[in-house]
Amino acid sequence: MDQPLKQYALYLAATVILLANVAIVRAYSGDLKPQPIQNQLDVLHSQLDFAEQTNEIVRLELDEARSLIHNDSWLNAQRAAEITVLVQEVLADSRNRTSLQGDSAMIGWSGSDGFYMSSSDGRFKLNIGGMIQTQGMARWLGVNTVGGSNYDQWRYGFGVSRSQLMFGGNAFGKGLEYYIEMGWGRGDLYNLTSQSGFMTARLWDAWVKFRPTSNVELKIGQFMLPFTRESLVRPQHQLAVVPSVIDFRMGMERTAAVQLDWSSENKRFSLAISNGSPAIFNAVIWGAIDPIPPWPALEKDTLYAVSMRHEWKLLGNWEQFKQFTSPPGSERGVMIGLAGHRQNTEHDVPVSVGGFPEGVFWGVTGDVTLQYDGASLFASVIYERLTDFAPALPRVNFFAYILQGSTYLTNQTELFARYEAGGPDEEGAGGDKLQILTVGVNHYVDGQDMKFTADVGFSLGEISQFMANTETGWIADLERRDQVVLRTQIQLLF
Repeated sequence: MDQPLKQYALYLAATVILLANVAIVRAYSGDLKPQPIQNQLDVLHSQLDFAEQTNEIVRLELDEARSLIHNDSWLNAQRAAEITVLVQEVLADSRNRTSLQGDSAMIGWSGSDGFYMSSSDGRFKLNIGGMIQTQGMARWLGVNTVGGSNYDQWRYGFGVSRSQLMFGGNAFGKGLEYYIEMGWGRGDLYNLTSQSGFMTARLWDAWVKFRPTSNVELKIGQFMLPFTRESLVRPQHQLAVVPSVIDFRMGMERTAAVQLDWSSENKRFSLAISNGSPAIFNAVIWGAIDPIPPWPALEKDTLYAVSMRHEWKLLGNWEQFKQFTSPPGSERGVMIGLAGHRQNTEHDVPVSVGGFPEGVFWGVTGDVTLQYDGASLFASVIYERLTDFAPALPRVNFFAYILQGSTYLTNQTELFARYEAGGPDEEGAGGDKLQILTVGVNHYVDGQDMKFTADVGFSLGEISQFMANTETGWIADLERRDQVVLRTQIQLLF
């Protein structure tokens, strides 16, 4: 029984006992001489009146006790007080624990940001991610009859092409963003230097972005120049194991730059002023100071370098165009891109004393991307011109195109194909008649975060030393020997 009820019960019992004693004492008090009947009746009436008054008091107290039994508001008040004390103790303990992590810091994982740490007000946030790409590659090439070189037709090997850590987020509010991507990979992915086959620690991206308004951004640091769409899609979001041979040579690569981005609901525009691009064979002609990119355009100074890209979104949302695939259930999308680049090279030695004139390199590209809720199509055309970079090559024109498509066989398995062709028109630069057909399959275990890719490529033309790239698996072949490259890759992204 609760304590208040016990007290009421004891009080009532004591009252009854007291009344009984009073009645007995009054009944038998005084002398034992017989009293007149009227006196006895008067005493009895007074005793009954006192008993009735006492009973009334007891009844009222019993009614009050009964109301308390049926209405436990006093219990609610007591419980509320106890719960309030308990909550205060829990909050005090929570503050003591979170003080070890900063001022109400939040730590967790999300599908879009990966692992993250954030302040309670959102002014500071750090996203932490990583990627591992493990590859197996095999190549078949017939015997080289020119020069009498005889070697095994089959070559194969395994390796980790990329192992990266990625850090990004915002600081001092959401108007200031940052990103760092570093790790272990090939020092020269583009076969521009003698270090193209060596693995080394390297830095891919490192930039700071200021956002003065909701649709204007200013990015400063090291990043991919805004030119071809294929180079702007990150390696983990490609369809094939690696981008096309064409884009490896004719894309603008990474460099140090300042870039202004403007975007609206259906349009985006980028303007970058940079150290210049090492595209084509600039570093091959002049040599590179550092075998690990990014490089300036040449060992000599770049007079200026400007890149521009404009994109129109006709259907869909911007986020879906960060990758080439279009999973079942995704939104349909259409995007058109147009870009240009120009740079002039400043030589140290005047022409009058045997130096070269200022070289000019410029290029334009156009592309279209279609996404069909389970299928995709991408096409691009690239034209570039190189002028006055070598006496033997006063002018070289480069023209290439890429056609790529995919379709899902199941919700997790995708079939894709890509055809690429083109190169320089001068024999001194290779005179390429490059034609490569690649077909493959992606199996998405957990979207892009965990996937398996396998593709096989067939060379239908010739591959010059200029266009060859060991990162892609394709080596020089001037005899049209039906070179075949088989590639597999497991990707873990977190």
